[in-house]
Amino acid sequence: MKKTEECILLYVEDDDATAFLFQTALQEEGIGVKLFRLTDGDQASAFLCQTGAYEYAPVPDLVVLDINLPRKSGLDVLAEIRSTRHLRDVPVVVFSTSTLSYDREKARQLGADKYFTKESDLDAFIKAVRSICEMLPTEPLLKLA
Repeated sequence: MKKTEECILLYVEDDDATAFLFQTALQEEGIGVKLFRLTDGDQASAFLCQTGAYEYAPVPDLVVLDINLPRKSGLDVLAEIRSTRHLRDVPVVVFSTSTLSYDREKARQLGADKYFTKESDLDAFIKAVRSICEMLPTEPLLKLA
């Protein structure tokens, strides 16, 4: 596995049980990252734009977004990421329960690097998290925010 301990992963997920499974999968796979979890789209936007309480937030090396978030959808956050100069090149993975082709296609059009469906089977969920983390750089991105 890549050396990821210094990599910053922003995980935007409103469901606590799913977030717990995600963290457990990271541990099971031995993937060490600096994990920041937020629970709604407005928090994600503030974190990424370094505003309000997130003025000193780091620029993530990877963003993992749920689509169905409170306050602002993951697709809206994705659109903001791709239209913000210092975030444009940050890899973004959509990790959603939605199997709708519309959601998958919309995410692709907005610039998602990958789209994974959250599986109810634990082994499949862990496999998806492993695949998501393959998007992490081998070394942290140089931060010039």
